[in-house]
Amino acid sequence: MEQDLIGLLVGEHRRLESLFAEIETARSPAARRGALDAAVTMLASHTATEERLLHAHLPAELADYEAAEHRRIGELVARLTELNDVDPAFGMLLAALLEAVREHVQEEETELFPRLPQSVRVTE
Repeated sequence: MEQDLIGLLVGEHRRLESLFAEIETARSPAARRGALDAAVTMLASHTATEERLLHAHLPAELADYEAAEHRRIGELVARLTELNDVDPAFGMLLAALLEAVREHVQEEETELFPRLPQSVRVTE
């Protein structure tokens, strides 16, 4: 199936935001952990898609910047997944992760994606 790469990535951004809303409104630690686990899985998949398909369309400097952002988010994920939900640092790391991903998404959608050719397509 061929589709617009930017549309694919924006769709994944919306799914991540939905999972983040579930995390923030979860009524139990188990529900929050379930939504967090789903978001972590989605983030890993999304990062792989961007690195495989998007970075090829970027100048090297911009691709390096994007990769650095992904590493920073990956480090937050790694630290967060090592913690138990009741650890005092858990809430702060979770908030930092959500903020970092939201900032990254906003930057991509408002600054990066508009600079890409409209015809960037991907076959998945």
